[in-house]
Amino acid sequence: MFFESEHSLIENEFKLMMGKNIRFPIHIHRSFEYFKQINGSTEIVIDDKTYLLKSGESVLIFPLQPHSYTCIEDGELQMSIFSPELVSAFYKKNKNRIPVNSKFRCSLPETAAIDNIYHMKSVAYFICGEFDRDCEYVERSSNLGDDLFISLLVYADIHFRTQCLLRDAAASVGYDYAYISKFFKKKCGMSYRQYINCLRILEGKHLLKNTSKSVSEIGEMCGFASTRAFDREFHAQTGMTPSNYKKEVHEKS
Repeated sequence: MFFESEHSLIENEFKLMMGKNIRFPIHIHRSFEYFKQINGSTEIVIDDKTYLLKSGESVLIFPLQPHSYTCIEDGELQMSIFSPELVSAFYKKNKNRIPVNSKFRCSLPETAAIDNIYHMKSVAYFICGEFDRDCEYVERSSNLGDDLFISLLVYADIHFRTQCLLRDAAASVGYDYAYISKFFKKKCGMSYRQYINCLRILEGKHLLKNTSKSVSEIGEMCGFASTRAFDREFHAQTGMTPSNYKKEVHEKS
């Protein structure tokens, strides 16, 4: 299993595409992923459940759910991948939950012109709305027998707005601090602290765009100990201060 950071730490990621005969080994990322079989069939494994998708059937994969694809019968398919921040209301509602059954039917057209952020959000929310119509959920804890790396990612996603120290994450999964530090960096390609700060800045960007809260309030909401720490990390990741970012995005809107 491998971690796709490019589908985990990109602001407002959205892709909608058509494909054929997909085969992809088990992997995880922080985005939602939608898959619809147009014709033919595909075997999809999500967590420990296997689904055989036939014509007209779809699945929605939640953030940090391991999944893989194996083509069974050649055919066309529709796929979309979108960041949690694009569907923030749906994501927050189901923050600590996963679906009992990932299969559903979705009437999303096979072709759609996506020209702006409003189109992206409308398509992503439509998929989530169709999925949520009859879905049953169960609580997902940060350590319910999951793979160790997944447990650490889930813990980070739940707790990044707090102090969220590595020693606390290590204790939550019952492993030594030094081991977890090396393990996480090897699996993720960055340190645990760097990953936490990336999540915080993603959240900060979302709040700067979509709320009227002050920079200091947003920094605190994202888990930073001070406005200065928020400013420093925001500038390191984006090349601008939170205040300038807020001004720029609101001038464009």
